[in-house]
Amino acid sequence: MEDGSASFRAPCQDGPNLEQALFLVQPETLLRWHRELFRLFWKRTSKGHERKPKLSSETISLIKEMAANNRLWGAERIHSELLKLDIRVSKRTIQNYMRPIRRKRLSGQTWKTFLRNHAAEVWACDFLQVPDLFFRPLFAFFIIEL
Repeated sequence: MEDGSASFRAPCQDGPNLEQALFLVQPETLLRWHRELFRLFWKRTSKGHERKPKLSSETISLIKEMAANNRLWGAERIHSELLKLDIRVSKRTIQNYMRPIRRKRLSGQTWKTFLRNHAAEVWACDFLQVPDLFFRPLFAFFIIEL
């Protein structure tokens, strides 16, 4: 090219002779094409494919019912109960179906409320090492009532 920058010649399938088969491409263009194709490849590769659930709807409803009716049972207990019924499901699958059923419980108090209620009884302590002028270690232990 006339501006002195490097260029690549890429083959083109359209032309019958060599001059029509080649065209000049800037290195930035080639790198941009590579980045776009790389991004497109991984976007397609990592996209979740829509699949039908491999579990029957009866099994899914059974997992949800067990999770709702037995609040203390975890995925491992539900897994063992399903094995007794000869239903083979992984614990991770059970956890995925339990998640919408079991929401976080509301806590009774926030930290702010707890600290405000117990501020009179809260103490803070710290234990640290301080070097003196001759770099000998001195130890200090502080207790502070808040």
